[in-house]
Amino acid sequence: MTIPFERTRAIIETKSFLQELHDPKLMPRMPAAVREIARKLLRHYPRYPEIELAHQALPNLYGPVPPFS
Repeated sequence: MTIPFERTRAIIETKSFLQELHDPKLMPRMPAAVREIARKLLRHYPRYPEIELAHQALPNLYGPVPPFS
């Protein structure tokens, strides 16, 4: 069973993974087609304030966005 914190963490970590796929400095050998898919997905990916709003609206489904340093 997935708890709200785990669901939010998965969303945040997926965004980080897509950002890494898109960055040629981090992944220099990534095919251009994969980089383009990551770019398109990131374009509509929820930002942290939107994830926090989802948590506030549906706390049983989404956990809070943890503070980042």
